[in-house]
Amino acid sequence: MSKFNWLSAKAAKAAGPRAPGSKTVPEPKSPDCLLGLSFVFTGELTSFSRDEAIDLAKRYGGRVTLQPSSKTSYVVLGDNAGPSKLAAIKKHGIKTLSEDEFLALIGTRVGPGGPGGLPLDDKTRKKIENETKAIKTAAKALETREKEEAREAKGKAGGSGTKPDLASQLWTTRYAPQTIKEVCGNKGQVDKLQQWLHDWQSSLKSGFKKPGKSGMNIFRAVLISGPPGIGKTTSAHLCAKLEGFTPIELNASDARSKKLVERSMNINNTSLDGWMAGEEATNALGVAITDKTCLIMDEVDGMSAGDRGGVGALNALIKKTKIPIICIANDAGAQKLKPIKNNTFNLPFRRPDASAIRSRILSIVFKEKMKIPANVVDQLITGSQSDIRQVLNMLSTWRLSSNTMTFDEGKDLAKMNEKNTILTPFDVTNKLLGPYMFSHTARETLGDKMEMYFHDHSFVPLFIQENYLKTEPAKLRNLNGPPKTLKHLTLMDKAASSISDADLVDALIHGPEQHWTLMPLHAVCSTVRPASFLFGGGMSWGGANAMAFPQWLGQNSKQGKLGRQLGEVQIHMRLKVSADKTEMRQSYLPALFPHIVKPLVENGSSAVHEVIERMDEYYLSREDWDTIVELGVDQNKDELVLKKISAATKTSFTKKYNASEHPIPFYKAMDLGKAPKKLAGGPAPDLEEAFDVDDEIPDASDDETKKGDEDEISRDKLISTSKPRPKKAARTTTVMMTSSKQPRGKVKPKR
Repeated sequence: MSKFNWLSAKAAKAAGPRAPGSKTVPEPKSPDCLLGLSFVFTGELTSFSRDEAIDLAKRYGGRVTLQPSSKTSYVVLGDNAGPSKLAAIKKHGIKTLSEDEFLALIGTRVGPGGPGGLPLDDKTRKKIENETKAIKTAAKALETREKEEAREAKGKAGGSGTKPDLASQLWTTRYAPQTIKEVCGNKGQVDKLQQWLHDWQSSLKSGFKKPGKSGMNIFRAVLISGPPGIGKTTSAHLCAKLEGFTPIELNASDARSKKLVERSMNINNTSLDGWMAGEEATNALGVAITDKTCLIMDEVDGMSAGDRGGVGALNALIKKTKIPIICIANDAGAQKLKPIKNNTFNLPFRRPDASAIRSRILSIVFKEKMKIPANVVDQLITGSQSDIRQVLNMLSTWRLSSNTMTFDEGKDLAKMNEKNTILTPFDVTNKLLGPYMFSHTARETLGDKMEMYFHDHSFVPLFIQENYLKTEPAKLRNLNGPPKTLKHLTLMDKAASSISDADLVDALIHGPEQHWTLMPLHAVCSTVRPASFLFGGGMSWGGANAMAFPQWLGQNSKQGKLGRQLGEVQIHMRLKVSADKTEMRQSYLPALFPHIVKPLVENGSSAVHEVIERMDEYYLSREDWDTIVELGVDQNKDELVLKKISAATKTSFTKKYNASEHPIPFYKAMDLGKAPKKLAGGPAPDLEEAFDVDDEIPDASDDETKKGDEDEISRDKLISTSKPRPKKAARTTTVMMTSSKQPRGKVKPKR
């Protein structure tokens, strides 16, 4: 048996299906034709990508897992199937299907819900019945709880006669978990948090020196981290209430600067310190601080410039607090959280999978009298990246217009509510030039493809221009020999012409009139259209065709630098020649090169005096000589020329030039009378509570200012200061006008 080629399999996966869209999906006998079956996909199929094949299986009621097991019904095999999965197939004796057989199964099998459909096996049927029963029971419990809450609220309202309208509440509030059992996912972490709160009093009495089973009891605070919408804040509130604590929450909507945190929690003066000393409880944020108060700091990684010093104040509070503090963040690795990470127990929450959320969502759906299949709910969960809050918001919005939802409607709804993610230019280029964005089965519209450009409209076109010739175009897969070469050249010509058109559009956008309304056209010409010709992949796995950073950026920077240097040369020579920068570059420098560079190559140190005289004749400085060498091309390229000049010749040239006098046509003196950047003023007003202002940098002392002025003068090329002698108390300074930074004698006046 030949050794499995992982690189070949990886490249095949990147290239996508060999013939996308060549096979059609047959009309199923019933919508649930794959219900009760479990599938595993391995290898690359001919017509469908892996995601498209998985989507087909889920659409018709099938279940898809990642690894084969004894519970797997079929394994769908493609090219370059994984060896571990092939071994598992042989071990468990699992049936395998080709792509054609998988499509035939969809077109011929009748699900349990269809006429004459195959009955489910007892185990699967019993499992589905138990799940349905649990969903109905949970829905009934939700309805009972709502009635009790409405009755209690009505009783508290007294004779006002106002009946609370629970239907007007957000579903995220209305169906928030009331027990630990109702929390979806992260059960272990929630149990740890509840146990930490349960042991708080004993930990406080022991001085936080006994770690306990989980090791949490030596910490006065907990840092919960994880993606949004997975129940972090809900779990914190629920655990606090279940353990008898009164939660106080501060989130990103509240001002949390150092001053306001200190005032709210009063860590520096009366309230909390007074309570710790045994004085009467005082109010903070309207809630009495007692030994059963729990502070919840939500979104601590979102403390911005307006919350200046808030993290430091929070860290000071954590070190001395006698009430539990729960900090919540999306990104535990944020740099601003570094001060508090050492004083808190890190409790990471992860995205729950669809199976952990499905039952809860289906219970809410059943209670709202909506008819949505489980596979559609799974689609919403997957599309929202397991964000429970977003799924409930999507369903509540959909309920206003319909109480049913098909698989395609669920997919479209998830797509519309997809979270905007910031893609790097590398990611955008990989998507646009990859095999899927422009395939026959792609669902992306022209607007979706143009949206890729707007992730970074200044860099994405440069990345496309740098990498569009490195792909293996999908449009060439069925061609060989000269026809393939001719087709490839045609596609490259079309892509290059489109990029050229994009440059003309860009000139209008960034020109004097700035036609920014042309940006969508620029997106098509610079990004979408070139990618539509040469998409296919094959450039992102290393080697000669690896995706590269745009070289234009470096070349453009070099062009700007050389342009400025050429301008200096042209200004110095204009007393002897009459030419603009273009003529200087094309005519004069090539003619001057043999007189000021070639002699050093051919004659060495003996030609130094001759070269310096010719440079003085045209008022060229030592820096101008370097510029002329750097601008050389072909056989006069700087790298080739400098290699031919010996180190001794270079040293002699530099020393003799610095030691001799040189004519200077004119020189722009420094503006020594320039006003200081900042005038001294009175003390800055305290605007912290009114505006988001940064602390002013203190003014430099007088000595530092004087030193800065001296440094400014010393930067002038024509002024040099002698170094002070260490034994002398007074510092003497000799100022000499020269054409370089070293003392070179007096200036030779121009006649």
